Amino acid sequence: MRKGKLLAVLLCFSLFAAMSLGSGSSTPSTTESIKIESETASTTEAPITSDEVQYEITDNGFEYYTNSIGSVEYYGFVEITNTGSDNLYLSKAVFDIEDNDGHLLQSDDFISSAPSVIKPGEKGYFYNGLGSNLIDDGVSTSNGINLVPQITVKKATGEPARFEVTDTDLREGSLGDPMVTGRVINDTEQDVGYLYINVIFYDANGKVLAITGTSITDLPAGGKASFECDAMFGNDNVTINNIADYKVIAEDTYMQF
Repeated sequence: MRKGKLLAVLLCFSLFAAMSLGSGSSTPSTTESIKIESETASTTEAPITSDEVQYEITDNGFEYYTNSIGSVEYYGFVEITNTGSDNLYLSKAVFDIEDNDGHLLQSDDFISSAPSVIKPGEKGYFYNGLGSNLIDDGVSTSNGINLVPQITVKKATGEPARFEVTDTDLREGSLGDPMVTGRVINDTEQDVGYLYINVIFYDANGKVLAITGTSITDLPAGGKASFECDAMFGNDNVTINNIADYKVIAEDTYMQF
């Protein structure tokens, strides 16, 4: 992560309470265009097919807004549907921010996937979260800003363990942000040192509103751990009132080279 971005994130985090209390002065979210780039295709209309992978980009979103301290935050995601017969690994994504003339304004590689591996027929997501949600100081938005994700999807050589999630509840957090609580059960015979939890929020039409996540460490075999996960670093338009449904995915750490 760039030094300037890290300082901006730390400032954003330390001042979040003040920002939330002053959210009434923030600029409403603005939707701009999104163009998908991958190793095999640069549009969202046609399925991507090669000797290794078969998938289709079935949804995407990009919004940005000015928060109460004058910083520009953005949120984007790409939805991928596995249309083949093999498990797919959501390997990597880079979110380039361009102006309306295609000029590169900044590039973020701290992009998350949810989940890491998708089975045939399943959907998965690349999205940005804390650490890559700020437009750099000095970047001008006068000529528009557009999200251009560069994604890499590979045939999976393995499959991470997914864990049962129980006792979930959606409520409004103390700062007004949507929050999901629940418990994760390690029903395997192996201790887990680190697992990640993703929460995907949907509107009444089934469209993704935001994706966020949290982590759990040191979950023993047969053990249970609780979690809280809020959407305060997601889409600024997401409130408890426009969330119609949500999905929680808990999985073991998975990497593939």
